[in-house]
Amino acid sequence: MKRSAFGALVTLIVAFTIAAPTVYAQSTIMTANVPFAFIVGQSQLPAGSYAVREAGARATLIQSKDCRNHVLGLYNYAGPSKSDETKMVFKKIGDHYFLSQIWTSARNQGLQVPPSSLEKELKAANSGVSGSEEIVIVALR
Repeated sequence: MKRSAFGALVTLIVAFTIAAPTVYAQSTIMTANVPFAFIVGQSQLPAGSYAVREAGARATLIQSKDCRNHVLGLYNYAGPSKSDETKMVFKKIGDHYFLSQIWTSARNQGLQVPPSSLEKELKAANSGVSGSEEIVIVALR
């Protein structure tokens, strides 16, 4: 009996030790109103209001305000951010928008979203067309 109670106590201590940094990291919440549907990885998200939460050093949760749509991703470091760089950067290829980068002054860094297979295909198909790729910036607050 004592052994199982001790094991449960140790399990709780380990769980709280692991969970505490995660809870702290998720405390930074920014919002963005994205006026167009966009693609993150293999997920298509509709236009709307989104919360962007840090979920670790490189992990970010993007969730619609109604909680119906969300993407959790691990993204590559894109470099240090400046104090005024709190934004989402999208690439527009044809009629499709792809999330490319997330810059936050709270995190003091930018994150690079890896291109999806659809983004690579469209880029290759439009490689000879001038002006086939546009950069669109949406502010994070």
